[in-house]
Amino acid sequence: MRTVLPPSINWGLKVAWSLTDKDLKRYPHFDRHLPASEIEKIVTDPDLVAQNPFYPFLCYEQTWQPFRKLEARPGKKSRLIRYASRRDAQVYSYYRHLLSGPYEAALTELGIESCPTAYRKIPLDDSGRGKCNIDFAHDAFRQIEGIDSCSAVTLDISSYFECIDHKRLKTLWCKMLGVGKLPPDHFKVYKAITHYSVVDRNAAYERLGFFGPKVRRNGVVTDGFLVPHRKVPWQLCSPSDFREKICGESAEFDSLIKTNDREFGIPQGAPISDLLANLYLIDFDVALQKYLMDRGGFYSRYSDDILIIVPGNEEDGRAAKKFAMDLICEFGDQLRIKDEKTSIVDFDVDGAGTRKFKWIEGKQGKNGLEYLGFRFDGSRVFLRDSTLSRFHRKIVFAARAEAHRFVAANRGHSLENLLERFNSRRFESRFGRVEEFEQAREYQSWTFWTYANRSAETFGDKGHKIYHQLRKHRAFIRQTLEKEFAEAFSRAERIESIAEKT
Repeated sequence: MRTVLPPSINWGLKVAWSLTDKDLKRYPHFDRHLPASEIEKIVTDPDLVAQNPFYPFLCYEQTWQPFRKLEARPGKKSRLIRYASRRDAQVYSYYRHLLSGPYEAALTELGIESCPTAYRKIPLDDSGRGKCNIDFAHDAFRQIEGIDSCSAVTLDISSYFECIDHKRLKTLWCKMLGVGKLPPDHFKVYKAITHYSVVDRNAAYERLGFFGPKVRRNGVVTDGFLVPHRKVPWQLCSPSDFREKICGESAEFDSLIKTNDREFGIPQGAPISDLLANLYLIDFDVALQKYLMDRGGFYSRYSDDILIIVPGNEEDGRAAKKFAMDLICEFGDQLRIKDEKTSIVDFDVDGAGTRKFKWIEGKQGKNGLEYLGFRFDGSRVFLRDSTLSRFHRKIVFAARAEAHRFVAANRGHSLENLLERFNSRRFESRFGRVEEFEQAREYQSWTFWTYANRSAETFGDKGHKIYHQLRKHRAFIRQTLEKEFAEAFSRAERIESIAEKT
């Protein structure tokens, strides 16, 4: 499929961008700490970027257990988390900034500025506040309410970031700059993000002496940090140790670096990857938007989650689904839509004027349309079970950490006294930061309660059931704290008993 030709920019000119010390990332990696002024000088100089020796991403696996109330518990899920060195992350951020202007201009020129919604600052009102997933779900459900009979189709692109074709991405990158060939600095960033390299974090920490077998207080030997995590240095090793112990230039060590040698895939989580993922499907967005507009429908894509609302019934929904699934194949040999995560839900108004839903197909949708963390049955909006399960996990993990810390710091007190002394109200107000929506600064301090209240307010009368869903959650927090404190207290007593015997 052809690529669009949006307005171009003069890539030889610097674009307004600044960095302060408050913007600097503070986590351990291979690069040395640099002040903001020096990093800004590097990332805004095309010659220096073209010579930048990009470090491998550090990666680790994040695993969690989905929670379901009414279904058999599914297996554990996991995903790879990759993060760039601090200097490289700022390079990626700057080049994202360079591409975002022409990308936004292209969306406007093509009339699809409302279609891709993830990773963009889309104004909610005149105040300048940006929309989040709550607002995007609200917009979608209002579209359904504006059509008497319609079919809503949700689709999910399988392993989207891992399947992005490099050749097509490079062509689009050139189009954004209005050039036939990427300039050296852009090409260096392109190569770093496509043929990226990674190092397993625990393997690197073990090689450098920060992680490995250790004897616990109860005598059990397990792998863990050999120094407190907060004392791991920001620069993990010297350049010579990096070459010898990580790259394997010394005969004593094998290389820990693995490189993506395929012609597709970019690392999800890099500061530029989200924009590239949006850019990659710009022609897909154009084609699907036209298909829906011709039929009086609605199309929205939140990264790899696609929503189609088409007037009519089941037949129209199935036709739209087939069109989207056939269309995606034109954008790379690896791209596929997960059939098992596709659902179709029809909406119609009955004789009494009440909007009802009818589940047509898919594992989701049996209780209404599920989209961006919410469920809509035609008249009411609920939080999805998976959204609540993430909330439960945050409670458990936070309570467990707090219990172990508090018990260790207050030995000699009874369990009842510990629970009385612990500030549970403060715990409730601060623990689970919300990750359901854009990571804009205005949302970074939101807790789950803030999120739930904002959701209920946004959906108005249709959202009052959200409060009903949360009526027992404060009790759940208290019960979880009591359970985790009891286990932490019991564990501390066992360790002391073993220590006394030895």
